[in-house]
Amino acid sequence: MEIISNNMEIVLAWLIFSFLAGYIGVSRKIGFWSAFFISIFLSPLIGFIITFASDKKASIKQVSPAMMKLIIEGDKLIKQGKVDEAIGKFNTALSYSNKAPYSHFQLAKLYSLKQDSKNSFNHFVKSIQDGFKDFERINQDYGLSYLRNTTDFKTFVANGYKMATSPSESTRPMSRVEELEKLNSLLEKGVLTKDEFENEKKKILS
Repeated sequence: MEIISNNMEIVLAWLIFSFLAGYIGVSRKIGFWSAFFISIFLSPLIGFIITFASDKKASIKQVSPAMMKLIIEGDKLIKQGKVDEAIGKFNTALSYSNKAPYSHFQLAKLYSLKQDSKNSFNHFVKSIQDGFKDFERINQDYGLSYLRNTTDFKTFVANGYKMATSPSESTRPMSRVEELEKLNSLLEKGVLTKDEFENEKKKILS
């Protein structure tokens, strides 16, 4: 009887620790059931080790209802061709959270439609920095057509969707020679066409 009692205690402890491993797995990519069954079939200790080795799930930031309402209204206005009104909606949405990749992307598109390259590019960069990764849409969305043809956009893309990190690069004015070298590099990489290269070259030399 004592042996049976001891075995029951071991089984009960095994189950409790397996459930605990599963509970920890809920907040990780491994999930509850995987962590639980690994603990049951191998051992709770191994289950704990594997569960803690699993990456944590990315936390999902909740969007406030007011912000979501503005985004939905902004999207409707885009479909109606009301660019300025849509810009107002998305800019207001950013007052709830400036880290909003979708809103920044939509603003980049809207400003591109207005041929405002500065605001379009700034919002586009912010959308990438905030986690916008739909590169197929970036390359094909009609609204970004104007922005995609700018040198800033092409340089940004050629640099791996990153801004220049060196303070000297971003603050020190480039000489004509450096600008021409940069243009030539973009031409060689296929970022600029021959005609675009010649046009930019004329601007530098004028």
